[in-house]
Amino acid sequence: MNTLHETQRRFTNYALRNLGQALATEGIKGNGLDVAQRLAIYRNNTQLGLTEALRDGYPVVNKLVGTEFFNHLALSFIRHYPPKAGCLLSFGGQFADFIADFQPAEGLPYLPDTARLEWFWHEAFHEADVIALDITRLAKVDPNCYGNLGFTLHPSARLLASDYPVLRIWQANQEGFEGEGRINFDEGGCQLLIYRPVLEVEIIPLSKAEHLFLTLLDMELTVTQAVGQAITIDSTFEVLPVLQHWIANGLLTDFYIKN
Repeated sequence: MNTLHETQRRFTNYALRNLGQALATEGIKGNGLDVAQRLAIYRNNTQLGLTEALRDGYPVVNKLVGTEFFNHLALSFIRHYPPKAGCLLSFGGQFADFIADFQPAEGLPYLPDTARLEWFWHEAFHEADVIALDITRLAKVDPNCYGNLGFTLHPSARLLASDYPVLRIWQANQEGFEGEGRINFDEGGCQLLIYRPVLEVEIIPLSKAEHLFLTLLDMELTVTQAVGQAITIDSTFEVLPVLQHWIANGLLTDFYIKN
């Protein structure tokens, strides 16, 4: 006799992965419909619902590849990475990495980073709000501690570096876009900050040095350590205006003295 856990495991394998229909039907009553038909209806609705959840989260990817290809991509993803919880806000986080290894998409090398940008936007939109940093607190820091000063980035902040112009791709595929729709891949890649300082998610292009600097701050390096690496990319990098700008614009929300 099957345990409840075993029945649920078989049911899940069939509903999400199309595996083991015969095993999944054991112990289930037809109740007016053939058991296989009942399970097929549930499976189809489950897979359709999850596919649409992915499409809602990745509208640009869907637009780039078309509905039919996206459906195939989504179903393959669902079989490998089924949702872990009833709330679908976190479902789809591995989609970009999955696309990178998805053989039918290998001719679209910009697609994984486009998906990453969409997911970072999604995460930033749903992140918690925080209180902005009171800059007067910095005035009270002992100057002897400046070398050990670090900053905390807004919890919605995501940093993306791509070899492809994914911001242009993203912009050109937004509803109502009226600019130049042709993308020149020779224009190179981009470095982006995605965050939600107040109500709207913002996507900000960064220089390579500034992107590295903010990335290192997010990795809990001190300002001194981060500047030391940023100037290896751009010897003219000036930290003071960068710090002032991002404090004023709500990206740097707290600071600490690293021992």
